[in-house]
Amino acid sequence: MRSLRSLLWPGLAEGEQADREAAIAPPPPDAHDSEPLAITRAFAFLDIRGFTAYCDRHGERAAVELLTRFRDLTRAVAIRRGVRVSKWLGDGVMLVGLEPAPLAATAAEIVARCSAAGIHIHAGLASGPVLLFEGDDYIGRPANLAARLCDVAGEGEVLVHGDFDVPDWLALSEPVTISVPGIGEVSGVRRLTMTIELPPDGAGELTDQPE
Repeated sequence: MRSLRSLLWPGLAEGEQADREAAIAPPPPDAHDSEPLAITRAFAFLDIRGFTAYCDRHGERAAVELLTRFRDLTRAVAIRRGVRVSKWLGDGVMLVGLEPAPLAATAAEIVARCSAAGIHIHAGLASGPVLLFEGDDYIGRPANLAARLCDVAGEGEVLVHGDFDVPDWLALSEPVTISVPGIGEVSGVRRLTMTIELPPDGAGELTDQPE
């Protein structure tokens, strides 16, 4: 019987099957004799804009309080949507998703909720094939590009590159070519925005299923 997740995200089944086959394969001759695993993932980097300046103006305790609120919001949304918090990066975070749509929904909601809470963040997203190295590091262009897109995104902006099929409460702009420091000219970059008002707390949840 197919799982509900595979019915909602039919493209996910093949990737999960490949991961499962690698996970249960017979042991190699040596415990360290293994190649990095080739997988496809979606990545998001989000961070607080002007965090260093905020710390200078308001002091370390206020900065820690701001950072705690950011992490609490990020963690709550990511857990609800089934997206992994891969790494906390000081005033930022790296998120990893099996599918682009839930990751896009997660990033957009985090940015919106942080903005409503007075926390100014920005985000970069990308998806594609990478190598999983030593179980928790992702080596490849999509992860690097997501981080660089976050760097160039404006306040409250979410920049996206790759095949993102987003739910109907999100919209993607027309693709453009931008200059990304450390990478160069990147075509096909789009801006991700919400098409609805963020519901107040307790008024229901946004869904991540595309039409």
